Amino acid sequence: MKKRQMGRPGVINPDGHAIGLDIGATAIRAAVLKPGEADGQPVVTIHGAGVIPLPRGAVTAGVVQDQGAVSAALKQLWKDNRLECRRVVIGVANPQVLVRDMQMPDLAGEQRAKALPFRAREVVALPMDQVILDFAQLGAPDPDSGLVTGLLVATPHQPVLAAVQAVENAGLSVARVDLSSFGTLRAGADEQLLVEAVVDLGADLTTIVIHDHGVPKLVRSVAQGGHQLTDALIDQLRLTPLDAERAKRENGLAGEDATVTRALSEAVRPLITEIRSSINYYAANDGTALQQISLTGGGADLRGFAGLLSAQLGLPVAVIDHMRRVRLPGQHRDDHQPTPSAVAVGLAMGAAA
Repeated sequence: MKKRQMGRPGVINPDGHAIGLDIGATAIRAAVLKPGEADGQPVVTIHGAGVIPLPRGAVTAGVVQDQGAVSAALKQLWKDNRLECRRVVIGVANPQVLVRDMQMPDLAGEQRAKALPFRAREVVALPMDQVILDFAQLGAPDPDSGLVTGLLVATPHQPVLAAVQAVENAGLSVARVDLSSFGTLRAGADEQLLVEAVVDLGADLTTIVIHDHGVPKLVRSVAQGGHQLTDALIDQLRLTPLDAERAKRENGLAGEDATVTRALSEAVRPLITEIRSSINYYAANDGTALQQISLTGGGADLRGFAGLLSAQLGLPVAVIDHMRRVRLPGQHRDDHQPTPSAVAVGLAMGAAA
């Protein structure tokens, strides 16, 4: 990871804090970080965290469906955790988000914004008036061609607008909209690995990011996650939602109850297929072999999943600590303070970069 200048006006709050906000299917999670330096290197320190549950259906596949429920939860989150800062960075994640390598002429910001839709038409299936486009430059312009290599990011504008409106209705200010997958990558990528797949396992959305030296090369979100596994137990074993959730967490894919193990093994197969197809697509187009799959998110701790995924794909699989780059303000962490998600942490890290 390259060293970057810390702090950016308008994104960092007046007290120096950056807040990443992960609006997920089951809960909203916030991470409050403060950028600084230690031994001449940029560091971030956690100064707060909060989590509040959402009713099922308020957010599905990364899209806010019930703005009122999300706004009410945000107000309660701020009240419960006595958060005073109002500028936040929110993440966007849904199966229609597209990230592609692209080269652009070395243009000024306004000129590039005007030219981007013409280049994006080649790879974006949706009409240009229905998407939000961005271009993340990677490196200096080529001296011979004058072209800049970067990442085209395209997302339908309606999910973005719905999330922004829900946040603003709670009295907060959206300082930046970022990709949740980029947040996961910032918090979870292993700097010691050349090529790695970071997989964020959510309740109804799983995001797969393959990076090379920290630069994202493939980003996919699939509408599968923990909810589908719970629903499989409800349907196949006739369990109540509460009992199904408990069986999933306690037994998982490697417990003593063989009926639960079989049902979950069958239910998780489509997700493993999606992860495999993403890795195969990357290998076919890039040719660089993956060194590891790293798991994060609420589903990463599903008993037996890492081992099954490793056996199925023939790659090392590890559950990562997405807080390893974050410093604590004191000697010990407050056990009563919730651990923010990798997405929330990474969004705040990006705001501080």
